[in-house]
Amino acid sequence: MSTISQIRSIKVLNSRGDWTIKAYLDLNDGSKGWSIVPEGASKGEQEAVCLGVDRSFELVRDVITPALLNKEFKSQKEFDEFLINLDGTKNKSKLGGNTILSLSVAFARAVSQSQKKEVWNYLRHEFSGIEGVKSQSNLSKVNITPLFNILNGGKHAQNKLSFQEFMIIPAKKYQIYDSLEIGRTVYKSLKKRLEKEGFSTGVGDEGGFAPEEFTVRKALEYIRDCASEHYKMGEEVFLGMDVAAESFHKDGKYIIAEENLELDGGGFKDYLGSLLKDFEIIYLEDVFYEDDAKHWQEVTKNFGGKTMISADDLVVTNPGILSQAVDKKLANTVIVKPNQVGTVWETLKFVAEARGAGWNVVVSHRSGDTEDPFIADLAFAVGADFVKFGAIDRGERTSKFNRLLEISTSGL
Repeated sequence: MSTISQIRSIKVLNSRGDWTIKAYLDLNDGSKGWSIVPEGASKGEQEAVCLGVDRSFELVRDVITPALLNKEFKSQKEFDEFLINLDGTKNKSKLGGNTILSLSVAFARAVSQSQKKEVWNYLRHEFSGIEGVKSQSNLSKVNITPLFNILNGGKHAQNKLSFQEFMIIPAKKYQIYDSLEIGRTVYKSLKKRLEKEGFSTGVGDEGGFAPEEFTVRKALEYIRDCASEHYKMGEEVFLGMDVAAESFHKDGKYIIAEENLELDGGGFKDYLGSLLKDFEIIYLEDVFYEDDAKHWQEVTKNFGGKTMISADDLVVTNPGILSQAVDKKLANTVIVKPNQVGTVWETLKFVAEARGAGWNVVVSHRSGDTEDPFIADLAFAVGADFVKFGAIDRGERTSKFNRLLEISTSGL
């Protein structure tokens, strides 16, 4: 049993220089937890509501703290469901998904300290208790591969490049240290080439370079060329993209301005097909606007045998929404972002459902992130297939890579 003895929150800065909420939660045995909540730029329409930080601060002080103090909770589920019920809305609009998540993660840290466990170990115990999880995967053998976002466009940059993220992906045979070395090597190689050819090496929100006057193909070609200097493409390293199609979808068309293209859903599917034919791409995220179910189904049916078709805005880490996507076969991979749904427990349920459907799991950061490395523990706890922490650059990204490396090499 965990009894809440103290709660407080403060305003802190995220990686975009915006205010966010940091929560502290103490238990009566002296154990302490904390968390800092990130925020995304590219958001799904069905994400939990993110309230202004001043409002979150007031709600923690005036509503949530009086409701939680001196209460006992047996599990993460019980704690999170208490907050969900206290909010009482479908999308956490009363208390805010960001407000609730700050306390949910802080509670997880406090309880793990109380139980003398690493955070990932506590989360794994909670995850393993979900019906069906033990039969879905072998959590004793976790090898997580990073998807390195090394070139930015879309809402993460100001370079007029439509697609949001261009990634280098090490082969699954590599352990985390070797994967990080691959990401580091290709990142530095790309920087060197951009500098040599007179392009800016300023970075976007997630640490990837954001050069001007690039097209989708040019971005892929540059990354492939730089990777090929050191590794075998299609064998040792692969390519991936977060298309973030909602950001350039307008009036039923997909507008790729830098190529003077205005495509309907079928035309855009063919456009993606040509990229898959010409490049060693194994990962595509948010390939269509979230309401374009017809073309989500088609691209998954046509390309899903060899390519991860990853749903982010489409499912927003929400177990109920995911079940509909699974039934309709809209994707084969999911992005996991706790602040999309607002609690640790719902996040764990979401991963369990994705695993039950046989989908790949990618635990992800947000573009406005912080030094809090909680999602590295989360990824290891649930045995994620991949993580997206951005480029090997900027402290809010490297903190998560370093935490994952620490966990993976600790000897457990």
